[in-house]
Amino acid sequence: MISLIFRILYTLTTFLQTLIVFRIILKVINADSTNSIVSWIYNMTETFIEPFKGIVADEMLIDRFTLELTPIIALLFYAILGFVFVELSKAFRQAN
Repeated sequence: MISLIFRILYTLTTFLQTLIVFRIILKVINADSTNSIVSWIYNMTETFIEPFKGIVADEMLIDRFTLELTPIIALLFYAILGFVFVELSKAFRQAN
């Protein structure tokens, strides 16, 4: 049962990571934030990125592209968290 919970958490973490990657790409290509899909992705990820704001500068300009650094830090954190969920799931599966 606990193994199932960790697998569900891993799936949710993977979905969140995918949304953050989309956010990074949309920001780099300067997507229109008034578009409903772009706006939805920004709104969904904002809550999960907020705790990481202020760690480094928010944006870095590379030529004509804007690269948000905070979502990259959040992405790394959630990738590590997903890895931990997988390992905990394996550990609980082996314990049973």
